[in-house]
Amino acid sequence: MKNALTCLACLWLGVAQAAPSHTFEISLEQDAFLLDGKPFQIRCGELHFARVPRAYWRHRLKMCKAMGLNAVCAYMFWNYHEPARGQFDFTGEKDVAAFCREAQEEGLWVILRPGPYACAEWEFGGLPWWLLDKGADKVCVRTREATYFDAAKTYLTRVAQELRDLQVTHGGPILMVQDENEYGFYGDDGEYLRGIYKTLREGGFDVPIFTCNPVPQLKRGVIDETFKVVNFPTNPENAFRKLREVLPRGPLMCGEYYPAWYDSWGQRHHTKPVKTMIDDIGYMLDHGASFSLYMAHGGTSFGWWAGQNAAFAPTTSSYDYEAPISEQGRTTAKFFALRDLIKKHLSPEELAALPEPPPPVPLQAFESDAEAEIVGARWVPLNGDRPMDEPLAMEQLGLGYGAVCYVHEFDGPDGAPGGQLKASNLRDQAAVFADCRHVGFLDRRFAARGVTVPKGTKWLVICVTHMARYHFGQAMQHAEKGLLPPVTLDGVAVKGWKAFGIPADDAYIKSLRVSPHPAGPCSFKSFTVKMAKTDDTFLLVRGWQKGHVWVNGHPLGRFWGIGPTQTMYVPGCWLKPGDNEFLVWDFAGNVPTKGLTFVDTPVLNEMHPENDFIQAVKRASKTFTPPGEPALQGEFPDSAEAQEVRLAGAPVKARRFAFVVDSEWSNQNVAAIAEFELLDAQGVSLPHDNWTFASVSSEEASGEDGAAENAIDGQISNYWHSQWSGARAKPPHHLVVDLGGEAEVAGFRYTPRQTGRNGRVKRWRFYLLDD
Repeated sequence: MKNALTCLACLWLGVAQAAPSHTFEISLEQDAFLLDGKPFQIRCGELHFARVPRAYWRHRLKMCKAMGLNAVCAYMFWNYHEPARGQFDFTGEKDVAAFCREAQEEGLWVILRPGPYACAEWEFGGLPWWLLDKGADKVCVRTREATYFDAAKTYLTRVAQELRDLQVTHGGPILMVQDENEYGFYGDDGEYLRGIYKTLREGGFDVPIFTCNPVPQLKRGVIDETFKVVNFPTNPENAFRKLREVLPRGPLMCGEYYPAWYDSWGQRHHTKPVKTMIDDIGYMLDHGASFSLYMAHGGTSFGWWAGQNAAFAPTTSSYDYEAPISEQGRTTAKFFALRDLIKKHLSPEELAALPEPPPPVPLQAFESDAEAEIVGARWVPLNGDRPMDEPLAMEQLGLGYGAVCYVHEFDGPDGAPGGQLKASNLRDQAAVFADCRHVGFLDRRFAARGVTVPKGTKWLVICVTHMARYHFGQAMQHAEKGLLPPVTLDGVAVKGWKAFGIPADDAYIKSLRVSPHPAGPCSFKSFTVKMAKTDDTFLLVRGWQKGHVWVNGHPLGRFWGIGPTQTMYVPGCWLKPGDNEFLVWDFAGNVPTKGLTFVDTPVLNEMHPENDFIQAVKRASKTFTPPGEPALQGEFPDSAEAQEVRLAGAPVKARRFAFVVDSEWSNQNVAAIAEFELLDAQGVSLPHDNWTFASVSSEEASGEDGAAENAIDGQISNYWHSQWSGARAKPPHHLVVDLGGEAEVAGFRYTPRQTGRNGRVKRWRFYLLDD
């Protein structure tokens, strides 16, 4: 091999390498990966060690091996390993080298995805919050801007120190390393990617470096130095045909194949038919293509680690993903279907060596009559005695996670004049107190709504909690949290604030003490639960409104009564015989003060919008009256491929757009869109950050998650679907989107639903509106 992708035992940068026990290379001539010189089909599954307690790593790896996989894909999250600038942690639960060694001991290769950006529905896409401590306008993430890029290079260099000796070229399990992640969705700066590539090489990574993108972005965000793989939810034949346009020779690989999808608060649990998955994986196995299941085992986004997609679609702490291995590590129908499929493609030697699944981790269910003790919150001053004129973001106050209380004292003996308090730029939700009395909630979902502040109020306190920073897309440039200006009382800006924080880190949680103060919003409740066994279990939180839970100091994650999840996974390895403390941060003030219920079956798909702490007005299904002739109209082919349409003349300035579906190919009187993007004059997708829906003809909310937001979330694996489980309206169907400001539009890109023909658009109309 004479190409830059060859990875053999060799000299790299003049440094002699230890003789490896294996060789691994990418052969363009044979269109194959070669392991020890022989063709090798990678059967990989994504498994995030950060989403699994270390005590269970071995069990989950054994499960992957028993399913017939020969490799695991391991994401690393920068913010997980560098919680403060320059302070790295690769110990204990964060010991990625130990995870790789355990994988090797179980007979699994490793494909490493170190970042710096990961996505993965992880808080801030894996980027550390402290990048924003000088203000979001002072840093440009995922670019060559020095504040970001220098920190990213320092992190990657430190990762290389931990893992370079575990590459296949050194006798370890790491076959390949990823450079970034789906960069084509975000940008097209080849020099940025070359900087990442160079840093990995100089750090000592000498195995192949690869990059992945979904089908529509395969030609953006790539450089010649890296090997290309494609991500897709279904239809491998089409995806690999598109991959061949950027990779004429070499092995075909799916970097992320989705057995289902992740869940977001307020939306239905996502599922995918077993047959669809088996047909797709079967195609890849039959055609010699390699793949990685995203996810093989989803696990849990413990603590504050769950991310948020735009626009305000925070993900659940459960990352079950309807993966073949459940959140708690159990076999599923998908597990056995894949195992049976893979068996048919194994050599006699591999089949003989295929292990049985390990015994499941035991589960328990029981009722506890534990009574809550109220625990006093300790407020940590964030800006001392120096008041701020305008409230600062929590990152600028030096706080990454937890809550910030912004305090304003009204001057004069008469106190506040009273009126409607509004915070149109709140990130994300707040409990409001007037002279220590709770008077209501503010919520970014309902920015126009206010809270009444009584006349004469002396002290105003706004306690803000965040629902994760954006993990995807251009919205990450606006990821700061807290109470951002303006804050107004009856339209007049409120000036002069002090800030106090609840860091909610390990040290803070250990410092909390029982308090005589009564329970209420933003209080902590401590339940002492006696347990005879330390088996896994699920805490039932049905009916609770919103908050966080810790067990014996370990953060479990968020609960939010709107669903779809109504349980929280409690790993038995974090329990102990006898007394166990369950600490609940009760944001909305409705967690019961007596009794906890533990179940042995998770509740992953139960919606209760009535349990929200603010009741939303349901989006009306309106009739769209065209304001004249459409800017564009036509007919799309019966195809799963994305379709781009351009205006004939110059770009048009618009504040809104409308897309109308007059007919669709399945003749079921429905409509579906996986993704709808507006394009600028250069063909680049316009940011979605501030888009909202002015009108939607209908949405499917019972049989599946068919919310309109799915059509503008940047992800082609889910989709808007008009209502089909109830009264099915006939076409035309429509979406009308407010862009949040004027934009120049030169065309659009429509991506059909990828998992079937139902709703695939045939005849359509497109309108650009200035109001």
